[in-house]
Amino acid sequence: MKASDLVVQCLEAEGVEYVFGIPGEESIDLIDSLSRSSIQFVVTRHEQGAAFMADVYGRLTGKPGVCLATLGPGATNLITGVANAHLDRSPLIAITGQTDRSRLHKESHQNIDTIQLYKGITKYNQQIASAHTIPEIIRKAFDLATTDSFGAVHLQLPVDVARDTVVGSPLPIGRKAKVCPDESSLHTAAQLIMEAKRPIILVGNGAVRSRAGKEIRQLVEKANLPLVNTFMAKGFLPFDHPLNLFTVGGSFDPDGLLPLHEADLVIAIGFDFVEFDSKFWNEDKSRKVLSINTTYAETDAHFPVELDLVGDLRETIKALSNLLNRRPEPVDYEKIRVRRMKKLRAIPSEQELPHTVMWTLSQKLPKESIVISDVGLHKIWVSFWYQPKLPGQTIIFNGLASMGASLPGALASCLVKPNCPVVIITGDGGFLMNAQELETAKRLGLSFTIIIFNDQRYSLIEKHQCNANLAVTQISFTNPDFNLFAQSFGVAYRRVTNTEEFPQALTEALDSGELNLMEIVIRNPKKEIKRKKPKN
Repeated sequence: MKASDLVVQCLEAEGVEYVFGIPGEESIDLIDSLSRSSIQFVVTRHEQGAAFMADVYGRLTGKPGVCLATLGPGATNLITGVANAHLDRSPLIAITGQTDRSRLHKESHQNIDTIQLYKGITKYNQQIASAHTIPEIIRKAFDLATTDSFGAVHLQLPVDVARDTVVGSPLPIGRKAKVCPDESSLHTAAQLIMEAKRPIILVGNGAVRSRAGKEIRQLVEKANLPLVNTFMAKGFLPFDHPLNLFTVGGSFDPDGLLPLHEADLVIAIGFDFVEFDSKFWNEDKSRKVLSINTTYAETDAHFPVELDLVGDLRETIKALSNLLNRRPEPVDYEKIRVRRMKKLRAIPSEQELPHTVMWTLSQKLPKESIVISDVGLHKIWVSFWYQPKLPGQTIIFNGLASMGASLPGALASCLVKPNCPVVIITGDGGFLMNAQELETAKRLGLSFTIIIFNDQRYSLIEKHQCNANLAVTQISFTNPDFNLFAQSFGVAYRRVTNTEEFPQALTEALDSGELNLMEIVIRNPKKEIKRKKPKN
């Protein structure tokens, strides 16, 4: 058979449903093989969008999302999305074409060293230099993408290898036994928790990857332990749960750090260091850390690990729960919860449009809804104010934190969970970075709602400038007429200018069963203030 056929057979054996990408001259053999397979090739409008789609597919399914690009510019366009998946530990396989091997030793058309380019943003990065190695390399790629800490993998397929004749078949997928810490370590962990005066759980993105929601809630309720979550781990406890102390992260909410500042033991479950720098909540290094994760904790002066429990997260949490008794009521934390609840419940009365949007989404969206935040000031709003009803249904990009990922992510979400309402929240800056994928969504017949905050500026940078006491400058731009823009793609359009209009507009959009673009107009943005150049 042709080698490209063997590649596709191996992908099918791994359970691949979709490959996202753009065809190129050096990948036409692989495209041809895909066209005769059970795998749907989703043609995107930019390779970056394809990588973001694969990223979100991996987050929602736990299986590697696959994206494909040709050599040269196709491969470089994938890089941002691959890096985004890598830092957020999302399982992803990127396949890029390459010129034939006889030209690799010299300067030639579109030939760049993509293996070197992908080296720092992948767990495994391999050229398929010989057709007979295809089954081994693909099996290894999928294994590594979902082992220990998940991540991105890059495979390069030269065009002459793809056209080779080969005899082979996919390798079988072996089962892996679940690993749990030894009894002695579990007893030590239980002792640390029971002896601490003010322990608190800090749940992170690894708990989402491990689908550990049930186990974490049981741990919280059996031992009476308060919980905070990172931006990426929302929804592990309901809004009204008495032990929910809500979201921590970022640098804009010092009050939000109080739960961690009051702790003497932080039980970090599935915490990734890219989520929230520990120096913000443990600057004096006085808080001990019990780390529960699938890999050993990163070495960090502000993350003083008293004990590392490494293994299958769900099994580890269940085993630890069995050794714990109910702790006394967390009196100090109850004061903090009352304070934070009061602040959150005041949102509707503040009559500010961003607040109203987040509160209405929290109240109106069905519990199975998927909410995807792009990157910008609105990400802070989603992280602190939006209250989901389930874990793993709120996607926030917080490692690489790339703008422009939300729209492609919505496409993947609709394909993975077609019966779940999908809403993306984006700024005008991030939206226009990959707005061309509206055509992809329309072509595929997908339905979801896009909420765009239009303030004609990079408002998160403005906030950083203000916090640093710098001039507000170089952040403004103009936007297209979003009504005409939506019409040109055949997308339903709604416009919101005040707090009274949004609830009705959201209801109409959700009930329509259409692809919707909703523009939220933020009026009267501050003018840029440019500082005069100092005189010599």
